[in-house]
Amino acid sequence: MICSHTTWGCLSNEPKRCTLDSWLIFAVGMLVFTLGPSPEFIGFQTRFALFAQEMLRNGPTWFPTTYGGPYPDYPGTSTFVIYLLSLPFGKVTPYSAIGPTALTSALILVFTYRIGAIRSRRWGLLAVLFSVCTVEFLAESRTIALDQYTSLAATVCFYLAYSADALGRRRRLWLVPLLWIMGFSFRGPIGLVVPAAVLISYYLWTRRPAYVMLAGMLAGTLLVLCMAGLLLAAKAQGGAAFRAEVVSAQVTGRMHDRTGGYAYYWLTGLTSYALSYPLALLVVVCRFKDILRRRSEDYLLLGSLACWALIVLAGMSIPECKKSRYVLPIVPGLSLTAAYLFIEASPQALLLGTRRWLLRICSLLAPLAAVGVAAGLVVARSFEPRLQAHWLPTLAVLFLLTATVRVLTRRPMDDLRRDLALLAVGAATVAVVSIGVASPAYFSLEQTRPFVQEVEALQAERPGDIVFFRVGPDGEDIKFMVNLSRPARPQFVTDLDAIEGPQDTHYIITKKEVLDSPPARADKRIRVRLLGRIGHKDFVVFTLRGPQDG
Repeated sequence: MICSHTTWGCLSNEPKRCTLDSWLIFAVGMLVFTLGPSPEFIGFQTRFALFAQEMLRNGPTWFPTTYGGPYPDYPGTSTFVIYLLSLPFGKVTPYSAIGPTALTSALILVFTYRIGAIRSRRWGLLAVLFSVCTVEFLAESRTIALDQYTSLAATVCFYLAYSADALGRRRRLWLVPLLWIMGFSFRGPIGLVVPAAVLISYYLWTRRPAYVMLAGMLAGTLLVLCMAGLLLAAKAQGGAAFRAEVVSAQVTGRMHDRTGGYAYYWLTGLTSYALSYPLALLVVVCRFKDILRRRSEDYLLLGSLACWALIVLAGMSIPECKKSRYVLPIVPGLSLTAAYLFIEASPQALLLGTRRWLLRICSLLAPLAAVGVAAGLVVARSFEPRLQAHWLPTLAVLFLLTATVRVLTRRPMDDLRRDLALLAVGAATVAVVSIGVASPAYFSLEQTRPFVQEVEALQAERPGDIVFFRVGPDGEDIKFMVNLSRPARPQFVTDLDAIEGPQDTHYIITKKEVLDSPPARADKRIRVRLLGRIGHKDFVVFTLRGPQDG
């Protein structure tokens, strides 16, 4: 295939250069996604960290476990990978926990680049920069995110199909079923259905009904076989009752757990998937007629990318259970579409104006970010001492990026290279602020370990078991238990009289608002021992007075 962008070359014409680019993108991606992880597990990642801790203590299982019982929402594959990485350390660390997601996200960047590089190297590089600037993608790449496995499977499937047509590399299509199985093993049915839908949408757009039927039949067969294996594993680990829980958690329950309307992803994507989503939408709207008429190879690719995002958004909007991270597989398609804003030589006025404004923002982003970080430092030092971040190192890097912008704007350079360099500076600014300020500031407000350490100090003075009162299971208790220095199995009660064993030998943990309620205040047995925070919520530790206390 002859590339239309001869200035930057094609993947088919410059395999060595694109291979070097791929390795460089992978290395930088791993650095960005693993640099400066939170010292403790916070937020959603605490659940998976607890899974891995229990697997490290009890050995591998088909499904992860909490408090010794199997957990139905996810297969145990991702936990097993974390378990393997944690074995050399003898414990689950932030690096061993987020490492698999970081690796997966870096590979997503590589294959995003290689899809764009089939048309032009510049298109691929721009798409990578837009991916890094996508809010949800960057945030989820630096934590434990199972949906990134689905995203990787979808991206590689699209790459295999597109490169088979563009470069004649059809033998690689045999890898597609393996990618679907991989997606299922990490994410369950969603991990197979989404990549299959992306591939089917590609063949629908390229008008090949035979391929559509073949892909649909193969995906359906594999889905049935994988589900049969999953249910057999569920019965082997937890019996028939647990098998029913798996069906509910991974299939039927998602259809009825109402957490958002049909327009949820279409509207929230404008913010959670900015910058890629709104710009991709603008490109598609402005070039809709050209895309529909398939006026060139570029527009044929843009149409298939639009179908990629469309089928994922439409399909994931059907289940009632919605979370922003569930549609992470749209990011590569959106980034490649948004990057076309800088590929077309003579865009229409709206696209040209958007491109100029975006470049202007990128040139001002580093100094503006430096001002914002400096203001945050003043606020933290004066009014909010709990708000901690790497203020001074971040400022130093932002000043360096600001100087880089000044050099780029003054040095003679062709417009194509200057545009790419300015976008790279903008992406670097977003990454630096996220790593140096946003992530540590969020951690400082969400950490739980100081509270856990105080509870363990109480236990050292006077041994006692942990009881959660009207908390969990599978709630804030997870954030607490994952930070304990030694394994323990807590009790969960909704009535203080239901506590097993002598009531005065337990440390009872509840939300402060529960203890502030009239029934709790009236209970004369309650003796408050400690106040603290689990995440961003206020909690209380209390004991019950025994007979010897009067």
